[in-house]
Amino acid sequence: MGQFEQIQTRKAISSYGGVGSIIETRDGSILIDNFNDWPFFQSVNGKFEEHNFIIDKRFKNRLSRYFQELEYLVKIPVNDLKQGFKPENQFAFLSAKYFPEWFYCNNCNRFDRIDHWKSNWENNVNSEHKDNFYPPKCYCCYVKNREKKRKFYDLEQVRFVLTSPNGEIADIPWDKWAMFLNKKKDNKKEVNETVSEEDIITLANVQVPEDAIFEYKTSDKLDDLKGIWIIAKRKNGEQLNFTTLSGLFNLRIKIQELIPNTKETDILFKPVIRSSNSVYYPNILSSIFIPANDELNEYSINLIREEHEDGSNAQTISKNLKRYKSIEIDSTIIQKLIDNNFSERELEIAKTENQYRFDEYKFITTKIEPQKIEDKLIFSKIDNSFFQNDLIKSIFKMDKIKITSVQTSFTRQEPLPSSLILEDEDAEKTTKESIVKKFTSTFGKTTKYLPAIESFGEGIFFEFNNEILNNWIENNPKIKERIEILIGNQNHFESNFNDDFELNPKYVLIHTFSHLIIKELEYLCGYPSTSIQERLYIDDELEMNGVLIYTIAGSEGSYGGITSICDDNKIGKLIESAMIRAIDCATDPICYHTHGQGVANLNLSACFSCTLLPETSCEKFNCYLDRRILVDKDYGYFKELIRKL
Repeated sequence: MGQFEQIQTRKAISSYGGVGSIIETRDGSILIDNFNDWPFFQSVNGKFEEHNFIIDKRFKNRLSRYFQELEYLVKIPVNDLKQGFKPENQFAFLSAKYFPEWFYCNNCNRFDRIDHWKSNWENNVNSEHKDNFYPPKCYCCYVKNREKKRKFYDLEQVRFVLTSPNGEIADIPWDKWAMFLNKKKDNKKEVNETVSEEDIITLANVQVPEDAIFEYKTSDKLDDLKGIWIIAKRKNGEQLNFTTLSGLFNLRIKIQELIPNTKETDILFKPVIRSSNSVYYPNILSSIFIPANDELNEYSINLIREEHEDGSNAQTISKNLKRYKSIEIDSTIIQKLIDNNFSERELEIAKTENQYRFDEYKFITTKIEPQKIEDKLIFSKIDNSFFQNDLIKSIFKMDKIKITSVQTSFTRQEPLPSSLILEDEDAEKTTKESIVKKFTSTFGKTTKYLPAIESFGEGIFFEFNNEILNNWIENNPKIKERIEILIGNQNHFESNFNDDFELNPKYVLIHTFSHLIIKELEYLCGYPSTSIQERLYIDDELEMNGVLIYTIAGSEGSYGGITSICDDNKIGKLIESAMIRAIDCATDPICYHTHGQGVANLNLSACFSCTLLPETSCEKFNCYLDRRILVDKDYGYFKELIRKL
């Protein structure tokens, strides 16, 4: 019998969850299946209806560059449970399994896999209770207490799992671990083989007796791994072995031992706590809806093909289309179309994440009059007398935005740079320790569908003046010195998950400004920072300097709560208040004068007391922040603003 849990639909593609993630529920933790295994996708079997699709031509074209057989972006079904916690539509839901699969009973200490627990429950309990297994319960305690008032004892899951750099996850073979070290009681003394910190443990040659059963016990006196015992016994009660979890994190298991049919070789699993951040890093791409270039369609492509076959070059074709058909298509686009055998989807091939976002940045910042596009994008430029226009070029009130998000893959152990989400790994540089993404579908790059969510929200778009930023940097050498510290710290950081952008003063300034504004919005609008997110538009080469701060409808707070402050000078007061608050931190002077803190020392004057946000709000894992270059009395970008107050 299937069991059902309800999660917010938007969290099915987020840092909280998605394909490959472990989600904590009321009944235990579960692992989300590949999306093509979800009952929704299997029941529809490609026969989607129009309401199942998310239409965003620009975004689909970009994804099609990598997923070349992609046909549709498909909405994740609304996870809506009604009476008895059963889905209203019996097929419109995601699927998952219990993970880790090893459970233990706190009452009798029995330790076993979930499938064994369930089969034993069905074979040993009274018929009227057979359907009461969920949340998982102990059949041993039920049998012992069959005639007593309390019959049901809930099971608990073990806290440790194995992950590999190629995205696989597995249970630790606890039965082998229980037999690994020789710890037997002999004349009330323990003969205890220990593992040193340098030892690498493998379990390949460990044999487990067929009649072995296991117990999982914890100590009231020890709070480390030495205080957890796993005991192996025979069914007749004879003790075979017992061991603690000391040394567990030195365990390494080859992938072939746990996944026999894999083509991978020499990749090693290593243990982590199941709630660790390193278990799951989703690779999510998102897009703000803006109109796509509808001039390039099937009709115009056929015209271009005919002109090309008649011998015309790209420049001539562009002129002829405009002159005779009133169709405007740039000659460079026509040339790309010719070079790529008239495949429209290949036109996005040169676009990096920043280049893709530049289209959004340019579309928003070049509009002066209020805009309303298909009821999906409504925004207007606010009066520059409402804010500090000598420091900020323009602010746009985003009354309505549509954001489409797609999870294409995920990694474990380390995150992946956004520049590599739509790129293949370099086979020549790939080693057994290399982080390799795992696709959300078993079809990989050949999938015809990608699961997506469509969210509507509101926000504020801040644009900075490139010339003013350059002058500020040139006139304050101390700024470059501080950024050089961050660059040095970054170069010493082994991970390269943030190698897809140029670390410079503009980046740190705008990113830190974004964090301070989000924190200030908590006080002014009542939104918790967990429901506000940033979208950075920063690229020196493209002269792109901006940030969108937005919230999604359905998050905590009222719709319109953010944009309402753009109607008068409250937006200017918001900026003033954020900068004043940034002057003082509860951990000053340590925070203000540090040369590095946070992950790999990738922050300077920035800590949770003053600048850092929940990780779901920040695009860069709370890195590359420094409030001092904003508010320092000698070289801060907003120093004159602070002096006036």
